[in-house]
Amino acid sequence: MTGWIAIYVIAGVTALLFETGALKSGAVTQPKTIYVLEVIGVLASLALIPLALRGFKKMVDRLDEKEYPEDKIEHIYMTCSWLRLAAFFVVVEFGVVLYYLINDSIGLYIAAIGAICSMFAIPTKAGIEHETGFY
Repeated sequence: MTGWIAIYVIAGVTALLFETGALKSGAVTQPKTIYVLEVIGVLASLALIPLALRGFKKMVDRLDEKEYPEDKIEHIYMTCSWLRLAAFFVVVEFGVVLYYLINDSIGLYIAAIGAICSMFAIPTKAGIEHETGFY
């Protein structure tokens, strides 16, 4: 749960730094650079979000098929949960930074999509029991 909350806290601190002038807003002005950053942001979200959601589900399904002790299942589940939260962090944080660097709303769209999808990725012990049938 702490990692999930940290996604939003760090994104908020980043936005605050740009809003207060500690970081320079609108620093990227060259059209080619803006285009490349936008493409990277969109492709990162298109790659990381399905991987984090669908890939995690496939991993949980494979755990159910194998004979692991309960503590190992919990460890694998939590490790993969942290990896998927890291994927959402990259998408959300890149979206916030992109918004402020190029002064275009595409960054907000990327961040919002990542934030909404991260709502389905809160790691809990109840989630382990529900998704794996163990514990």
